Amino acid sequence: MLFFSAPNIISIADVIKSLTERVDESSTFSICVTREQMVERGIKQWQRQKKSSPKNALRVTFIGEAGIDNGALKTEFLTEMMSGIEKRFFEGGDGGKNPKYSITDLDKHNFKVIGEIFAVSIAQGGPPPNFFSQWCYKYISTGEVDQEAITERDITDPEVLELIKEAADNTTVMEFTDRILSCGYTGAVSFEKKKRFSVVLHSTVRLLPMLQQIASGLKLYDLLSLVQEETDICRQLFVPGSFCKVDADFLMKSLSPSFSETGTMRRARESKVVNFLQDYLQDMEDEGESKDDRDNRPEEESMGEEDKAEKHTNTHINVSKFCQWLTGQSHIPLSHADRENFKIVIEFDHDCSVRYGTHTICYPVVNACSRSVTFPIAHLSCTYMEFKNVISQAITHGYEFGRI
Repeated sequence: MLFFSAPNIISIADVIKSLTERVDESSTFSICVTREQMVERGIKQWQRQKKSSPKNALRVTFIGEAGIDNGALKTEFLTEMMSGIEKRFFEGGDGGKNPKYSITDLDKHNFKVIGEIFAVSIAQGGPPPNFFSQWCYKYISTGEVDQEAITERDITDPEVLELIKEAADNTTVMEFTDRILSCGYTGAVSFEKKKRFSVVLHSTVRLLPMLQQIASGLKLYDLLSLVQEETDICRQLFVPGSFCKVDADFLMKSLSPSFSETGTMRRARESKVVNFLQDYLQDMEDEGESKDDRDNRPEEESMGEEDKAEKHTNTHINVSKFCQWLTGQSHIPLSHADRENFKIVIEFDHDCSVRYGTHTICYPVVNACSRSVTFPIAHLSCTYMEFKNVISQAITHGYEFGRI
């Protein structure tokens, strides 16, 4: 095992730089997956890869797509894996999440793989796993659990929450003895100790093996030692609150349009498209909460499977998804320098009718590796609704990398 001597760490940028320098570029760690069931398939292929190590540079191939990974496919894979891991293996709210209790995943060493994916994502340009609860991060960074500091707000297991409610509503807890002990409590069960159950019943103890496996995976690039040495700085990478989500303002400030000469008709049409783009991003941002509400409306129960799929596809386009469609990533770069250098080049195509003759539709052409997009002016500059429909269709159906 290699041990790295960390340089003087004073910021999160120093942490990321230190980890990036520890990636072994002499070989590649190749993952080949489909876009369907990416989390489960990704973890399985990660474990099965024997020819190299995740300490090497990650390279990703999406089966059936012609794209060559020059960085964007890797970033998109890590983005999708991070989002999928959070949903599949963690539970809780925006304030922080705990691992789900799963002996099956523990036996398969899935949590160790998850820790390795976290390390690779931080070191190689992916998003950070900044969804851990405070107590989980403290355990990973110190190896200790401060049970006195844990409250009901830290409980994420629905069964434990229900048990606490039932125990609080009854004058005796003896009927709950077996369930209490199964949550990890080892003391004598008595009515006098009922008030302590809000701390013990949330089953911190039974989650520790999952956290230990994650910590084992974080030994990649010696990240775990860095977390233990620079606990406060590294906290930003694991606990919510330090990094803002991608929003319309960030993306608009990142745009670098290649405008035609000022005063020309082409320039006027290009400016109109850029204005449409700003409206589109801001509308998605404003409609975010209402779209989440519509996803849970009762009428969905009467829909067929195809209608449900189409509805969810259309309503899950948001600013982060738009950023991922353009660049492969849905997060704001972690360091200040990377944020300053994050630019999206916009080109404008005025001549599609010359090349293709009479036709009804053209979609934007995206090069995620170079973070650039070419907008077909003839199909986007008439009305805002036309622009919105074309872009939404492109995002919904255009994630695959089909050009090289």
